[in-house]
Amino acid sequence: MSKIVLPETRGARVVKFIENFCVHGEGDFYGQPFRLDQWQRKIIYDLYELNENKERRHREALLGVPKGNGKSALISALGLYELLGNGTVSPLVTVAAASFEQADIVFGNMRSMCEQSPYLKGVTEVYQNSIGVKNGPGRVYRVAAKAGTADGGRNSAFIADEVHEWSTPNLQRVHYVLSNNTAKRQDSLILNITTAGYDLDTLCGRLYLRGKRKASGESKDPDFYFYWLEPDEKDDFESEETWRKVNPALDGGWWPIDNLRRRRAALPLPEFQRYHLNMWTRTQDESWLPDGLWSELADSNIKLDPALPTYVGVDMAIKHDSVAVVWGQADEDGLIFVDSKIWRNEGVMFDYAEIETFLVNLNREFNLVEVAYDPAFFERSAQALYDQNVPMVEFPQSHGRMVPACGQAYEIITSKKLRHKNQSTFNDQVLSAVSRPTDRGFRLSKGKSKRKIDGAIAMVMCLDRLTFPSRPPEPSNIGIVEW
Repeated sequence: MSKIVLPETRGARVVKFIENFCVHGEGDFYGQPFRLDQWQRKIIYDLYELNENKERRHREALLGVPKGNGKSALISALGLYELLGNGTVSPLVTVAAASFEQADIVFGNMRSMCEQSPYLKGVTEVYQNSIGVKNGPGRVYRVAAKAGTADGGRNSAFIADEVHEWSTPNLQRVHYVLSNNTAKRQDSLILNITTAGYDLDTLCGRLYLRGKRKASGESKDPDFYFYWLEPDEKDDFESEETWRKVNPALDGGWWPIDNLRRRRAALPLPEFQRYHLNMWTRTQDESWLPDGLWSELADSNIKLDPALPTYVGVDMAIKHDSVAVVWGQADEDGLIFVDSKIWRNEGVMFDYAEIETFLVNLNREFNLVEVAYDPAFFERSAQALYDQNVPMVEFPQSHGRMVPACGQAYEIITSKKLRHKNQSTFNDQVLSAVSRPTDRGFRLSKGKSKRKIDGAIAMVMCLDRLTFPSRPPEPSNIGIVEW
């Protein structure tokens, strides 16, 4: 049996610093020694892992924890470690939030720790808006994002609290500038902490999806640390067992479950889910599918058969959305399996050549029958692909084509005849689509959050052609068929 080698970490050093020197700030445990729970120790050991060069492995992190679990106290202690314990030369720690009030929660905790801890009191100088190191360089200062940036600083650590509130373009730019400043320092850290929001097309949502892609294996992303407590979609959100699953303070013995019961009685379910179960919420009318159904159809172990007839849907964009390719096939029992590849918007024109190459390789790997595409954005690429024997089929996204296709996709999914690979980006794009009624039925559209739905549209096109391949195509002017 081979020996398991655990990653090297500074975690023990960080835990020792916090438990030896830090005390609790405002609250029921004011002035008492800081004792870490097991889940907090796990975060610290994982966050402070070292790479093969003995340097910090994770340079950026997102911690998602429901309200009431002491996350502000934890990051306050980590901020003081970054100031005093990490060994950084002339440390500069920025504590920021969307508003002055929110920024002062973490900074106020740090200030109380320094005033109440016998050790920290002797090595720090506490001021209204900053904490300095006595007899040496180094300080912590607070920033309210709404007040402006802090461009030009050289932050060794940047702590962003409740990043779900950094939702406007201006606030997101402040986060970008402060994050960018850490690039000027060796061994720097960007630590984002939050509860869930409701719009994944924001700074926090993008960080969350980045973490979900890493967790699902869609991306490697070794620099990014992701820790997010949330229920599975199949969990009963009204069950106290589920509450305990995502609120470790309940089992830690320092947060009574009666507090959570009172919050549930006072809040609508979506608000309770967001604040106390840490779930990105959608109300029922924000998704075209019944609640929980898409999760029920997930199967991460799906492997499509290269020999079976395979149909592809492509939803192409130029710049502002994403590009989605969805391919699917049916087994002998009529069960449909789909897979996907999605290119996200990076603020520049998409690389058409990369997408074309992907489709060519897909054609080599599978028995492609049709690749359905909207000619509005993909005509030139379609011609190039047709010349390489990729079976391209025009699928203009008009009401006449999309309305019956959306209805058919809904019927397939709600009758549970479909399985998907549980890919986080694809999941979000499918669930972000909403139904918009027409005089003939409904078609899919973006919801109020304006989250991207290209994966849903590509899937609808794929399922339509897979289900009705017998519809006779008509020749187009470049030899590509149009139905």
